[in-house]
Amino acid sequence: MMNPTEFRKKLVGPIVAMTTHFTKDDQVDLGAMRELTEFYVQSGIPTVIADGSTGEFASLSEEERRQVIETVVQTARGRMTVIAGTACPGTKLTIDLTKYAADAGADGVMITPPYYGFGGWEGLKKHYRMVAEATNIGIIVYFSGAVMHTVTNVLNKPELMLELAEAGQGHISGFKDASGNFHFYRSVCKLLKDKVAVMGSNGMNYYLYGHMFGGPCFLTGLGNIWPRVELEFDAALRRGDLKTALQIVNEKDLPYLKAAVATGTYNGAVKAMMEMAGLPGGHMRPPFLDCTAEQKEMLRRVCTEIGLLSPMKPRAAAKRSAAAKPLAVA
Repeated sequence: MMNPTEFRKKLVGPIVAMTTHFTKDDQVDLGAMRELTEFYVQSGIPTVIADGSTGEFASLSEEERRQVIETVVQTARGRMTVIAGTACPGTKLTIDLTKYAADAGADGVMITPPYYGFGGWEGLKKHYRMVAEATNIGIIVYFSGAVMHTVTNVLNKPELMLELAEAGQGHISGFKDASGNFHFYRSVCKLLKDKVAVMGSNGMNYYLYGHMFGGPCFLTGLGNIWPRVELEFDAALRRGDLKTALQIVNEKDLPYLKAAVATGTYNGAVKAMMEMAGLPGGHMRPPFLDCTAEQKEMLRRVCTEIGLLSPMKPRAAAKRSAAAKPLAVA
């Protein structure tokens, strides 16, 4: 386990929030999780998030969450940074799962606010402070746009994020911003620079903005399927080639996002495209929705037109390796 400062320094470049694959009888497919983890290692992705929102953590049992975290950590074997999602509806539950993730070898954790309620801004600070006091692992705070509107309207008061970082007593290593609010994103990148790694999470076009103001890392769903595109984008930014970065955003990122969002089930779209690309995707657990046949055809057409899929790309069922046979949770 890294200390919080070491963990913060690792939060650079593209980060993939892993999906959780389920078998046809709705068991967690740990074999597929190993296959996906190895795919991201071999692709050169530096960091993944296991058991996060994209991983449908809210629909997993406690035992399933622990097995997903342990499987990804053990498969990665230190070859990339592994962040475990440990958000729970209560502080004690969050502490317990965070301790488990640390003991399992996760490099850091990502924690959303308690998703039923949290007693306002002071209650939220208390939540992160108590988790920090009970553990010794770096924490990424994850705020969605909905949370920001309910917590003292933090979108209009980005300086409050400094208070939250202080409440974490040096354990807050990162902040994932999924607000989609460019003013807020710019402000927190400037305010938290050199203190907390700010992660942009609304596509490469969003990170293009944050990068200019010191944001060191980003997360997009496109990286789940085509990590090479994210790596090429990141490399272009690092060498100062803004023209190439913009070209990738306009020709790949924005059309992909438009198609995925149009389905009304973004994570379902990610899983559908993973299957098209020959990766374990699978279905969404209820109440989340899968894409319809018509939506899948639209996604295939768009991804083919923008060069992400070959017109002759075989479906995933023909490509799954024998090494990735489903392994149900006991």
